[in-house]
Amino acid sequence: SINRNYTFKKGYYEIFIICMKQIIYILLTTTMLGLMSCSDWLDVSPKTSIPTDKQFESESGFKDALTGIYLKLGTTTLYAGDLTYAYLDELAGLYSDYPGYNTNAVFDQSIVFDYENMFLSKKNGIYSTMYNIIANINNFLEYVDKNKDVLVTERYYETMKGEALGLRAFLHFDLLRMFGPVYKEHPASKAIPYRIAFDKDATPVLPASEVVDAILKDLNDAEKLLKESDPLDFFTDQTDEDFIDKNHFLVNREFRMNLYAVKAMLARVYCYKGDAESKGLATEYAKQVIAASKYFTLYKSQTASNYNSIRYAEQIFGITVNEFSNLLIGNYMDMENTNTQQHFYLDGDKFKFFYETADAGNTDWRKNTEMFEVINGASRTDVFCRKYNQKPLNGGYVYSGANAVPLIRLPEMYYIVAEWVPSASESADALNTVRFARGISYSDEIPTTGYDDLDNTSEEDKNQTKRINEIMKEYRKEYFAEGQLFYFLKAHNYSTYYGCGIETMTEAHYQMTLPDDEYIFGNNSK
Repeated sequence: SINRNYTFKKGYYEIFIICMKQIIYILLTTTMLGLMSCSDWLDVSPKTSIPTDKQFESESGFKDALTGIYLKLGTTTLYAGDLTYAYLDELAGLYSDYPGYNTNAVFDQSIVFDYENMFLSKKNGIYSTMYNIIANINNFLEYVDKNKDVLVTERYYETMKGEALGLRAFLHFDLLRMFGPVYKEHPASKAIPYRIAFDKDATPVLPASEVVDAILKDLNDAEKLLKESDPLDFFTDQTDEDFIDKNHFLVNREFRMNLYAVKAMLARVYCYKGDAESKGLATEYAKQVIAASKYFTLYKSQTASNYNSIRYAEQIFGITVNEFSNLLIGNYMDMENTNTQQHFYLDGDKFKFFYETADAGNTDWRKNTEMFEVINGASRTDVFCRKYNQKPLNGGYVYSGANAVPLIRLPEMYYIVAEWVPSASESADALNTVRFARGISYSDEIPTTGYDDLDNTSEEDKNQTKRINEIMKEYRKEYFAEGQLFYFLKAHNYSTYYGCGIETMTEAHYQMTLPDDEYIFGNNSK
């Protein structure tokens, strides 16, 4: 099997980074010389302008355009900030402060839900940036069919179109999870528009259930395209002597919306939908991904010399962020900074509670120093997340995820199985599999006694079953700084959770409000 915690020829990665930087430079600086530039195309508004045909007259034009879409995901507004370690994890109560939002050095956690005032610009920025990328995807999809004859290289048409459809579904799904209702309570409530065309026409705000159907259609179409076209050397082993001769647009698939990323998304969406049929489909797709052990397996190493803080070998889909270290420094995630006023942090008690350090978590290496830096002061303990520390990831000739932000990782598939498989023992087994891989003792396995009864002993939400609370706690440990916990809390309508700052959570706290521009410029009505 292919081991993606590989030692590989450093030159290839350096060439990759140089090429990425060149693409970014071209996309950002190319000026109009008889045709529309890549940067103009990438910033185009679906309501104001349409690009020329020039971008898509060659395979290289298609490749640059699709690469540009992936690059736009890696900003602090989206998946290199607010939708991973920053705003979404603030909403999930993971931190004890929000740098830049203190008042007289006092932080009120409840303000993070102030979508119409304090966090209006942040919320609107997320929304508009994501729909801007969706507009670019729609434009790409229009031309990939219109100029299909340009794509003469084997697999290019199917792979490109499959990736674009998967990305469109991926972005709409995250928008739905932020701006839509609590689905299990109000699936028919208005949610978001689902844009599938690059034009100036208004798009209605759809009920959440219709958005889910549209997402599933895109994912199913993507799966059909990628099932036959996604390369067999799916995640390329760069130690392979033939690597340099491969088509590099079709390798390193963990950084593209690949076949298994689409299957994982289908598991996510069916899990979210939650009706009887969807529960079975969610479990089926999750198990298909788990079974693909040739490409990714649970990370188990506990030795500091072989530690991988983002567990890159488990990455099903992620993005590469150019000069990620500098971006982190500018967004309150400086790996050298321990100033609590200038850094996302959590206090020692919260850290101990999350990782259950006094109980089963005592041997859990997810809390190790490679992941968290603990500063013990005279009167308090502060803890700083170091998951994205680039220094150990860049060391020597071992590539273990430098500049990578994982957006779908393997443990989630185990959690989806645990959530919906009917058998309590099979559910607990799925959770325990991840826990044991993380160093938790076999003697501390999750028992199944009262597993599907209300968890009356919970220190958080007693209205959830023990099964759901145990899954929630694993999401919190596993996906710290990856932005996934808030989605789980909302999906299960948690009435309260540790660190939320709200006595009783309501749908208004969970549902970001749509920007006014959606109604003004989209001609949509509430």
